Amino acid sequence: MKHLRTLYLIAAALVAASFPSPSFAINELFLARGPLGHLTKNDVTIARKEIAKALDTGTDGQTYTWSNPETKASGTVKPNKTFTKDGMRCRATEFSTSAGGERGASTWNLCHTKDGWKVAQ
Repeated sequence: MKHLRTLYLIAAALVAASFPSPSFAINELFLARGPLGHLTKNDVTIARKEIAKALDTGTDGQTYTWSNPETKASGTVKPNKTFTKDGMRCRATEFSTSAGGERGASTWNLCHTKDGWKVAQ
């Protein structure tokens, strides 16, 4: 179950990086436009590891990168600010994704809940 929550977070983060605004990204979550539509299962696996590392133990202001030499897909995750909201550890984080000749970037506030990292309301 925790694996599925982590996968959801990664998918949401990658979608977020694919669109210019968070509200648009959420509305288009399952349409897979932009770079997300070009990611392979292996791309997501590689990205998931780096995103989890950045959110769980990353330093504010440090950029973490991932790439798949086979597909040329790549991305970054950069936690910019750690803060507390409603007793939860939260991170303002920038995401970028490049795949299939398309690029996208966005910033999200994520909070660590008992069920894993979730987009802050």
